[in-house]
Amino acid sequence: MNFLQSCKWYFILFTWLIFSACGSKKEIVYVPVKVPDVTKNFYTDLVINYKLDKTGIKDTFNNAITDAFKSNFDIPDYDIKMTLSKPKDAAVEIEGKSILVVVPVTVNVEKKTFLTDLKAKGTLEMSFITDMDIDSMWNMKTKTNLTFHRWIEKPKLSVAGLNLPIEMISDAVIKKSKQLIEQSIDDSVKESFTLKQKMKETMTMFDQPMQMDPTVNAWINIKPEKILLNKVSNSKFTSTGKIAIHGLSTFSTYKPASNNISTNLPRVSWSEAIPDSSVFRLIADIKMIDINPIIKSNLDGKTFNAGDKSITLSNIVTNCDYEFLRVVTDIAGSANGTLIIKGKPKYDAVNNGFYMDNIDIQFKTKNVIHKAAAWIAEGKIRNELESKMKFNINETIAEVQKNVDDQLKEFNKKYDLEMKLGIGSADVESFELKPGQIEALMKTKFYLEVNIKNFRSFNKF
Repeated sequence: MNFLQSCKWYFILFTWLIFSACGSKKEIVYVPVKVPDVTKNFYTDLVINYKLDKTGIKDTFNNAITDAFKSNFDIPDYDIKMTLSKPKDAAVEIEGKSILVVVPVTVNVEKKTFLTDLKAKGTLEMSFITDMDIDSMWNMKTKTNLTFHRWIEKPKLSVAGLNLPIEMISDAVIKKSKQLIEQSIDDSVKESFTLKQKMKETMTMFDQPMQMDPTVNAWINIKPEKILLNKVSNSKFTSTGKIAIHGLSTFSTYKPASNNISTNLPRVSWSEAIPDSSVFRLIADIKMIDINPIIKSNLDGKTFNAGDKSITLSNIVTNCDYEFLRVVTDIAGSANGTLIIKGKPKYDAVNNGFYMDNIDIQFKTKNVIHKAAAWIAEGKIRNELESKMKFNINETIAEVQKNVDDQLKEFNKKYDLEMKLGIGSADVESFELKPGQIEALMKTKFYLEVNIKNFRSFNKF
């Protein structure tokens, strides 16, 4: 289950890439942050589409059978000693919540008498079905049944050079040992799949918020509330399934309180209604105090020209109220003073972008505010300022996807995984202006797939 940890890291990586890509555009962008008085709850559904290489499952159960066969199968009632061994690997198939194991078994039977040691050897094929279940508190339950066995090579008793069939005796021995074999496999499987402990180790990743961008003191906090599993489907080389993590995600400019996820694990249940794609909703409050450094980096020192006139911007400050966003900047050049750019931020759902509507430009000199000169308020400079007040989310998706793909190459190589993340869409469901901040709800859809080649990969996290 440790691949949940890796998925959470790429969940965070994806979010960071979106906002870092926005900043690299050199345009005014909206950086999601969260303030303490946010009371709205919006939920995220992270869906992990996993493929398990059957080799890993096969190895786990073969090791479990080998361990089980180390048990003592002596039958005191018959005064018989019996040993079981596996001459070659078992075949393993998984479907739903059940695992079918077909294994060849070498049976050695020995009985001591006062005259001689009687020995018999045979080969049979055993079929086990292990039913596995997980309750809501992450307790794993297994029930193994030896469904049938058939002799491939019937055992014969060697006495003074004679081979006498003792199939009936051996069958009786197998019958007597059936419960012990089943229990031994159950114990070994449970020891191999320490699910609850592994989940506690994995969920420690959600206990603490993660700092995304120290330059604006940005934090992301994901609080899983429930986890859904579906039954495993079987194919020739892999077994596939889905895991859905349903939880609350927030973004803040202060460090939130820690969660207690690893101690109190989210409840888990089975569901066949898990979708293919993930939906990541982010409660976002865009605080102007954090927006300002980005706007300064985009516009500070920028020179705008119109014919023989030009102005250079400096000392930029941004703020907003319930209605308008304002950018106040000193200007020098053909005009000297303070420029006040005011407009209403709007979200265009069709084009998936932000823009400033009805920009008003005012000019302040010697504490007197008046309409800016026509060559500033109209024409080329106005158009350039308006273009800097736009941000299209769709334009960044391809760039973000490329960055994700590049990062995944290194990650997959390091952990011997095959993880793929495809971004479907990113948009804003709602937003509103407040004094000093913009409150928004952002939503991203993406497809996450993990191909697990070797269970030992997860020990590296």
